Amino acid sequence: MPRFVCLVALLLLGAPVSAQPKGGPLSPDDALKALKVADGFQVELFAAEPMLINPTSIDVDHKGRVWVAEAVNYRRKNFGRPIIRKEGDRIQVLVDEKGEGKASKAVTFYQGEELYGPLGVCVLPYADGKGQKVFVCQSPDILVFEDKDGDLKADGAPKKFLTGFGGFDHDHGVHGINIGPDGKLYFTVGDSGVTGLQSADGKGKKWVSNTTDVQKGTVWRCDTDGTNLELIAHNFRNNYEACVDSFGEVWLSDNDDDGNQQTRICFVMPGGNYGYGPRGPGQSHWHEEQPGIVHKTLRTGFGSPTGITFYEGDLFAKKYRGSLLHCDAGPREVRWFHRKPKGAGYELEKEILLTSSDNWFRPSDVCVAPDGSIIVADWYDRGVGGHGMGDPTDGRIYRITPKGHTGYKVPEVKLDAKEGVLVAFSSPNLATRYGALAHLKTRDAIDAFSAMTDLWKGFPDLRVRARLLWPLYYTGTPLQMFKNFVQPIGGPTVLVETAVGNADFANAMNRALAASTAHRRDRRGAVGVAGDSAVAVRRDVLLELRHADAPHALLHFYRLAHEYDGQDHFYRAALNIACGTDPVRRDAILADFDKHFPEWNDKVADLVWELRPKSVLPRLGKLLSDGKLTAAQKSRIVDIIASNDDPSAGQAMLAVLKSDAVPEVKGRAVESLKLFLPTKWKALQGSKELTEQVRSLLSEPKSLGTGLQLAAAIGSADYVSAVADIAKNKDTSLDLRKEAVRALGKIKDDTSVSALIDIGSPENPLSVACVQALGELLPSGPKPSKHTAVALDALVRAINAGDRGTPELKSAALTALAGNRSGTQWLLDTHQKASLPKELVSQAGQLLRNSPFQGERNRALLLFPAPAKLNPKNLPAVADLARRQGDAARGKAVWNASITGTAQCAKCHMVRGVGGQIGPDLSMIGKKASRENLYESLLNPSKAIADQYIPHAVTTNADVVVSGLLVGDSADAITLRDANGKDTTIAKTDIDGAVRKLKNSLMPDDIVTALNEEELVDLVAYLETLKTAALTPDSFAVAGPFPAESMNKALDTAFEPEAAAFDPKATWTMKGGTSIGWKTLRPDGKGYFDLAGTHGRAGLNSASYMYVEVDSPAEQGAEVLLGPDDGAKLWLNGKEVFTSRESKAASPEAHKFAVKLAKGKNAVLLKVANGNNPHGFYFSLTSAEEVKVVPRK
Repeated sequence: MPRFVCLVALLLLGAPVSAQPKGGPLSPDDALKALKVADGFQVELFAAEPMLINPTSIDVDHKGRVWVAEAVNYRRKNFGRPIIRKEGDRIQVLVDEKGEGKASKAVTFYQGEELYGPLGVCVLPYADGKGQKVFVCQSPDILVFEDKDGDLKADGAPKKFLTGFGGFDHDHGVHGINIGPDGKLYFTVGDSGVTGLQSADGKGKKWVSNTTDVQKGTVWRCDTDGTNLELIAHNFRNNYEACVDSFGEVWLSDNDDDGNQQTRICFVMPGGNYGYGPRGPGQSHWHEEQPGIVHKTLRTGFGSPTGITFYEGDLFAKKYRGSLLHCDAGPREVRWFHRKPKGAGYELEKEILLTSSDNWFRPSDVCVAPDGSIIVADWYDRGVGGHGMGDPTDGRIYRITPKGHTGYKVPEVKLDAKEGVLVAFSSPNLATRYGALAHLKTRDAIDAFSAMTDLWKGFPDLRVRARLLWPLYYTGTPLQMFKNFVQPIGGPTVLVETAVGNADFANAMNRALAASTAHRRDRRGAVGVAGDSAVAVRRDVLLELRHADAPHALLHFYRLAHEYDGQDHFYRAALNIACGTDPVRRDAILADFDKHFPEWNDKVADLVWELRPKSVLPRLGKLLSDGKLTAAQKSRIVDIIASNDDPSAGQAMLAVLKSDAVPEVKGRAVESLKLFLPTKWKALQGSKELTEQVRSLLSEPKSLGTGLQLAAAIGSADYVSAVADIAKNKDTSLDLRKEAVRALGKIKDDTSVSALIDIGSPENPLSVACVQALGELLPSGPKPSKHTAVALDALVRAINAGDRGTPELKSAALTALAGNRSGTQWLLDTHQKASLPKELVSQAGQLLRNSPFQGERNRALLLFPAPAKLNPKNLPAVADLARRQGDAARGKAVWNASITGTAQCAKCHMVRGVGGQIGPDLSMIGKKASRENLYESLLNPSKAIADQYIPHAVTTNADVVVSGLLVGDSADAITLRDANGKDTTIAKTDIDGAVRKLKNSLMPDDIVTALNEEELVDLVAYLETLKTAALTPDSFAVAGPFPAESMNKALDTAFEPEAAAFDPKATWTMKGGTSIGWKTLRPDGKGYFDLAGTHGRAGLNSASYMYVEVDSPAEQGAEVLLGPDDGAKLWLNGKEVFTSRESKAASPEAHKFAVKLAKGKNAVLLKVANGNNPHGFYFSLTSAEEVKVVPRK
């Protein structure tokens, strides 16, 4: 099952909205009853269909009216779907005329064909308080409407406010617009990017998305007339909305590649790179392991995050003031996030405010009304995301207040008196506060300054005082005048402390001053008022320094750099941002790094890693021979050197290999060489120094593995003879011989093919490995080499080996051929002649129907029709299927059988740590998808496809069409992954034309034909049960093998790792003098941790230890799913919680047992004892609140 799509729905196309049958399972009143609100709160229905439909975004104006952007025509034109609402989408205004907390009328502010699936709305009152401007986000534009007389009717058609946004008719365009305390508009753009985006006055830079400083998703601000456009931060994925607190801090949520459970909340540091791109196989989702990337504040796991705002009212308890309010339409939650300062950043504590037992509840946005109540929009649909929609007729708005609260009383705004201005600035509602700001803008600078001073003196609330700083931007108040404004109060150190703290107020002063002086290009004043020593203030000073020229930045940079505490990532990121992205300026700032940091310690290593000063590279090589440094410190130095693109860094890696460095350090150097010799250090491949080093490694028994890995990375025929000799040597371990065979498969030459044929006789235990390696040497490109034809012929002979070939050998040859175009053509031609061995026909069909080569795939669909159990056309309607109750236990059996069966669901998707990784992880799909949605995802997989699972296709210069998921896109090549999990890399020079997006999912439309009707119903029942977060670590630290007389003896013996606290630097000497330390163990593509592959025969009758730390957001119960081969013990936080002496093959979920996780870090130590090979384990951890692996340093 090559893809499980994100939340799709079947529409009755072409009918007007009024004719659409209602798809929602619950009426508005019943849906209200299904809501679950936190203790102390109450939720009421404010409005529902037909007053509004499909709300994507809302705003609440200064009079308490709710403005709704509707998207009934959601994702139609780009997807070949008829327009539903031919008269266009609407902006609706919901009015509560009686103050009862329920809308009594709905006014259509504007409807027209110009409105097409808008994703953002913001309403700003005029200074006179009568009318308003309304901004609407809709790629490729932000539109603006005017309503000067305040009659809630647009004065005419919209005008283009800004243009140049990608993502027309797409979820990843421009969205989420709102007003900040500085009177600027803030908005976000998803990874569809921008092209030619510029300030409305035509001044300044024309922004174009690229791979350097405007990557992927972005967040912006500009003045309310569209001028002074500024990029705040970049490299998000699809950041739906940003919000700004009174102190000027920007926060947002960001969506992940669906199924990765990596959605996040980010504290936005201006100038920051947030790490989504570039995408490539084997890289982490947000690239946080790389220098120069600002980390997320909180991983929120799976979901479809939508609206976000700050709550700065006082209708609720004090602890909620200054907290984030956030909607996630995936798990159907509205949440509080309480901020707690942590160094230069924050940590967040989550509290669920609102959820529902109704799977159609889809909160899309949240706003704060003038009375402090919370307004929540509900898209109300069976699904969300993937450009899919199931119901174009419903939509709801809810209002949350304290329990027992009655009515909706909106405070009157009177801006003709200072007290009225103060009341407006004190409002929790953004539009109301903007009205006061707009009023002050109409007065001259001195009058405005005097008014603010009077207001300041009369009000102690720190947030209100911060809001009063921002008008300085418009008055252009000089620096000294600004200081006089603050100093009479005594400065931030004597002000009343709030929940967030005085540092935020100092930063508000800095930001307001920076804004007020920006037009004079004098951004140094911020440092002048930063007398507070708080780390958050120093962070903001560093962020402001990015605007200063190098000489002025140097006045402060190194003083602030010495304040780094060795742990605070956000402070380190601020230092990097201060250096900027201009290479000349950056080099000027970092040129004297060595003079300021002559010593070497972990703090300095952190700074060098983050900042990458070029001048330090020669020094790093010398440090590697410093006997005072530990192995861990030297390994860190190796990683720092490897981050450099210059070939001299690769030469430094070679020097490490020739040195007497400990294995841990040499291992880091080898990993870097393997990774970068084919790319940025390619110039070293033919060097005499490298050749001699590899030959030396291949000649020494202790270094064979390293030599083989480097020979494979280089791919030179010079090494074939030595590598082949290792593969043939029966005195060498089988694992090393297999490694040698894999290396031969990376050397594209006649000699390597001949060696593999020679070694791979059917009776040889390496025969299957040789066949797999030959598959790597098959023809590719328009001009195949001679050796490729020989490799193809060898695999054909393996297929036709008859009784001389084992089933495993033939299956391997078939898989190798199916992964290559020439091999695929041979298989198709042979089957068309009825000459393909009958025992291989079924497997060939499964593989070839998923071929990445379009022409060949079409032939395969005709020659290898999938066996069908049912005709989807004869199924009942989805609504009827959804009323049936399946058997989840039987459905699980259907799922497990699909690993090797025709349906192939588990071949492509992971559940609880087991399965494939082509489509998204489905461990929580039952929490996100309704039953109707699950059926439609199976029956119509191409109806809605999540962005990262949209197949792409290219046509090569040889006129071959290749398609698959785009998993890698570099300057030189793209990588497409087919439905069998095979990656095909195509050089961009070999591509004719553009990379195209396809409309059909990799998941076949006829996938359900592999099931009967009962199996389909049972499978959906099983998928509905998948509602708990499942964590399979991407790696364990592993130590072993520790030998023993038997498996039981190994299990009972308390070897050193279980007798002491975990120490990543620890080593143990075994009999014979060999040394064992902690290494890294990663799972295969199906979640299995293979210890036999790591230890070889040394793992017989032994024990191995695996260690990982997981972070839990709360104290909670969890379940461990463990499948060891053989016996096992597990300790959690030092306490033994599980023991098994069973001696049997590893299988997922063989053992399930409950554990209690502590809030924060939890230490997991697993011991697996082995008798005979195979040897390994499956491990997953499920919990209600998602947990994450704590990165190892």
